[in-house]
Amino acid sequence: MNSDSNKPRKATRIESVMNSAMWHLTQRDMTASELLTKLKAKTDNQEWINQTLESLRGYGYLKSDSVFAEQFAERSFSSEYGSNYIVEKLKRKGIGEHTIVSAIDTVKKRLEIDELAILLERLNNQYQEFTISREKLVNTLLKRGFTFQQVQTAISQHPHVSTLRSNLEIKAEKADLEKEVLKYVRKGKGLTVIRQELKQRKIDISDLDTFIEQAINSGEIDFFTSCLEQLHKKSYDLNDFKERSKAYAMLSRKGFSSEEIKFALSDGEE
Repeated sequence: MNSDSNKPRKATRIESVMNSAMWHLTQRDMTASELLTKLKAKTDNQEWINQTLESLRGYGYLKSDSVFAEQFAERSFSSEYGSNYIVEKLKRKGIGEHTIVSAIDTVKKRLEIDELAILLERLNNQYQEFTISREKLVNTLLKRGFTFQQVQTAISQHPHVSTLRSNLEIKAEKADLEKEVLKYVRKGKGLTVIRQELKQRKIDISDLDTFIEQAINSGEIDFFTSCLEQLHKKSYDLNDFKERSKAYAMLSRKGFSSEEIKFALSDGEE
């Protein structure tokens, strides 16, 4: 199939350019920049384009950038969007930043817009309770054009903010303590590191010591043997003081106790 068939037919007279412009404007509201792009696809005759745009402005069919921006800002605030959303969308439509900022300021003063109040109302109406993570909620509100500070302030004022969980906390609530501990043990980690890692991941460790004691008594966990295995993976000369110190530091970083490390170093010398 010829790809040229998908392209708009080039205008052979100025009336065709005007008809094309009117058709586009009836489909949706456009800025001068957006319409100009459409008309350039219709004709290479810049004079026809200029005359068409001038006529459309004269008839009131083509709005000035400032009027377009103000009307867009009004609709956006009414639909519970913030200034950043308005700026981003209007820039894509070819309107200059100065015109956009001026339009936003004009609308905010005329309608007494309070973006934080808009955000608070949306947050309270849309989220009577939180079924999503804090990160997803923040990202959703940022995409609507509110600032990070506004979002944080609004969330902090929500009546059920205490129930809002982070992604880490949601994963932690679903985690199985015993399985997580055994994963770390298989990776050659000692209890100190295991405890730190679980805390960082927000996993409840209130039963950690009880499980560790039971697992050691049953033989499921043996930190002394594990410590020795980690030492054997390295080639330290334990008769050399510096090498021995390096081995001790390595095993300590892995979370083993001084008693476990001393056992491994003693056994490693044999």
